[in-house]
Amino acid sequence: MYQNYQCQIRLLVKLKFLVGLGRMIAAANGIDNFPPVRETLGALAADAATVDALVTAMELKGERWGAYFIPDRHLLYAAQVFTQQLYPRLITALRELAGGSLITLPSGVEDFANPAIADYALRVQRSPVFRPEERVKFFKLAWDALGSEFASRHLQFEMFYAGAGFVTKGHSYRTYDWDGATRLVKDLLASYDLGKPS
Repeated sequence: MYQNYQCQIRLLVKLKFLVGLGRMIAAANGIDNFPPVRETLGALAADAATVDALVTAMELKGERWGAYFIPDRHLLYAAQVFTQQLYPRLITALRELAGGSLITLPSGVEDFANPAIADYALRVQRSPVFRPEERVKFFKLAWDALGSEFASRHLQFEMFYAGAGFVTKGHSYRTYDWDGATRLVKDLLASYDLGKPS
């Protein structure tokens, strides 16, 4: 429980960073006031807030177990199921916001050593919020978080650190209050009067 609980806290911090990165990508590309971009950023912000709410709720609904305090099991497993599906979707959304900005960068800092190459490389790095050198630096950071081997490993990790999807969904199935949920249906059914009309 504690391992998976701390993983959700770790992921929450990572999501906050990535949502902030998305906001800065949009500003860097001058698209942050486009309604579809704001819609995308709003959805990503809601996703990050959902994970925050799940962590808070699993703490509030937790219980003592001897000398230990255990977060609510089902909310923990629900968060795992949700975030396994969220993380790849979030990375894809950020890559779409960045577009070609992740690949139209100088190949390395060595390009700035040659004035002719540096002049050409920096001329195409325009941004409403960054100087050309800052834009290169920023999108190199974005590439590290979204497209590099490092980013690819993080994507794989977030999708499978707690096991395959069927494992976490199985934990969610096992820990859900099925009796309480089906009782609502049964109580409603019991309230129907099937007697013959008079």
